[in-house]
Amino acid sequence: MTKATTIFVAIFLTCFLSTQTIADIVVDTLPANNQANLSADAGQTFTTGVLTLKGLGTIEIEGPQSGALGTVFGLELWTDTDQNHSTWDPGTLLATASNTSAIPNGTITTFNFSGEALADNTVYGFTYTDGAGNRILARMGLTNANAISTGTLFGGGSQQFGDAFDTAMRITTIRAIPEPSSMALIGVGLLGLVVRRRRS
Repeated sequence: MTKATTIFVAIFLTCFLSTQTIADIVVDTLPANNQANLSADAGQTFTTGVLTLKGLGTIEIEGPQSGALGTVFGLELWTDTDQNHSTWDPGTLLATASNTSAIPNGTITTFNFSGEALADNTVYGFTYTDGAGNRILARMGLTNANAISTGTLFGGGSQQFGDAFDTAMRITTIRAIPEPSSMALIGVGLLGLVVRRRRS
C-alpha cells in the first residue's frame, strides 16, 4: 500500500466513523403504568443534565392502555421561561417535530426532530398540538414508578396530579452527521489520490 493510499484510507475511516448517528437517552420514564386525559394546553417539562450529544433527536410517547383519542398529534419543544420545572410557562418555540401521528393504545410513538441544540442543565417543555401549532388536550400513558424529580406533567396549564405522575416518554439526543467538513475531507483525500496516481 502506497503512502498516499494509506493517508486516504485513514482520512476515509475517520470521516466514516464521524458520520455515524449516535444517540443518548436524556430522559426515560417508560413503561407506562397508568393513563389519563390531560386538559387542553397539555405538556411535560423536563431538565437536561450534562449532555454528551446536544441535538434533539426524538421524543417517544407511550399511548394509554385504553381509550386513545385517535387524534393526530404534533409535538413542539419550548424553552421554560423561569427555569422552574414545576410551573407551566413555555417561552420560545425551539423545535417542531417533523412528523405528526396518532398515539394509539399501548403503543410507543416516535416524534422526530432535526438535531436542534439543547443546553446542559436546562428546563424545557414539550406541548401536544394539532399539527398546526394549536395546543390541544391529550390522553397519554403515564408513570409514577419511573417518574422524574426534575420534570412535571401539565394539563390546562396546571399540575393535574400534583406532580405524582409523568408522561411515559423517552427523549434522546443525537449528533446529526454528515457534517460538511467531513465530506470535504473525503473529497480532498480522493482528489489527492487521483493526482498522485496520474503523476506516477
